[in-house]
Amino acid sequence: MGEPRPIEADISQDRQAQLITRTGNGPTVGNEEELLAAEFGPADDRGVYGAPAAEENTSGGPRRLGGNTGGQEAMIQAMEGWLGTGEPNAIQAWYRERNGNDYSGNFPWCDATITNAAYTSDNYDAVCYGTDYAYTVAHAARFNQDKAWTAMTNGILKSGIRRGDIIFFDWDGSSSIAAIDHVGIVTSVSTDGQYVYTIEGNTGDVCARRVRVVHDIAGYGRPKYPTAGTSTTSTPARYQVTINGLAYGYGAKGAHITAVGEALVAKGFGKHYTDGPGPEWSDADTRNYSDYQQSLGLKGTKAGQDADGVPGASTLTKLLGKLPAPAASKPTPAKPAPSKTQYEPFPGEGFFHAGRYSPIITAMGRRLVALGFGRHYKTGPGPNWTNADKANVRDFQLSRDDLKGDADGIPGPKTWAALKIPKI
Repeated sequence: MGEPRPIEADISQDRQAQLITRTGNGPTVGNEEELLAAEFGPADDRGVYGAPAAEENTSGGPRRLGGNTGGQEAMIQAMEGWLGTGEPNAIQAWYRERNGNDYSGNFPWCDATITNAAYTSDNYDAVCYGTDYAYTVAHAARFNQDKAWTAMTNGILKSGIRRGDIIFFDWDGSSSIAAIDHVGIVTSVSTDGQYVYTIEGNTGDVCARRVRVVHDIAGYGRPKYPTAGTSTTSTPARYQVTINGLAYGYGAKGAHITAVGEALVAKGFGKHYTDGPGPEWSDADTRNYSDYQQSLGLKGTKAGQDADGVPGASTLTKLLGKLPAPAASKPTPAKPAPSKTQYEPFPGEGFFHAGRYSPIITAMGRRLVALGFGRHYKTGPGPNWTNADKANVRDFQLSRDDLKGDADGIPGPKTWAALKIPKI
């Protein structure tokens, strides 16, 4: 973040190692867990949303590591396979073994994750142009050189970003390649164009699914995935989405799947069924739903495109009249309110600095907003310490006579006590 970073042609690995930076990024959307649960269902015991899809070779031929036969879904499966990975990790060790001790220690590994997934899923040429990338600026610049780069200057929907795209971020909100901080892969885009769902390595020191908004996205690169691995007439799209708390797509099960199949048959889109429909989503459901999507004027039957046979909220509403919802669960008994308000203790001198990531910072930001000192936030507040947090703290300090003499935007013990941040 901050100063622009150099864009250099034919960049060497030792130069990449000099230029990579750790941003310590984590969630930048306050309701991320809620959004992820709605999209993928509850997190598992590791905190991972959305179990990895079963690995499958859809290329129709033998796989060869580092080739270009894998396709979009193989790339996403490879990224899913790293979900929950902490640090230091096997991705760093793999990259270091290939590129030398310039990558010793716990180096930033977001783009190394993309490189590893591309290599092991046989998408190395499409995603990385045959080059190992650790420096995100260089990777984005290579997409731009190939005329495969789109800057995020027209909003999410108008940009055309979609599943399988390599997404780059600038936490300061620019669309400049030289300002890029971080990278991941797109798994889906919300129908209202408000959110992009991703998988990212080295986000809050793990590999995780994230929800991103337009402010944070600098742009994206579109790999030239081989079509055989993306989707074929014999192998339709085989990924799942979650709509209103229910899963749809290959392997999803339940009475709601049967209801979709019956509605397709009733509207004349059941020719691919040999039995059923339901209660488990099969390739026949995908093909029938693709026919229905195409009847609505949607285009593109490859996985991740608008008529690939995996439902979206709008087409599902048109088919069924309303979105099904999961059966209501028993309400959790409310916890008794504590007898006395408890406040978060001061985290200590030196806690607030660039790169700091903590839920305490989110709690502080929310308290500032509640007190009327949130005007510098464009998104969030979130767990990363940003210039917006600092500016809002300074406004709070200047509003009080007892804090004006120390109005530097960094919370000290007096500022922290005055904020009265509820204990998290």
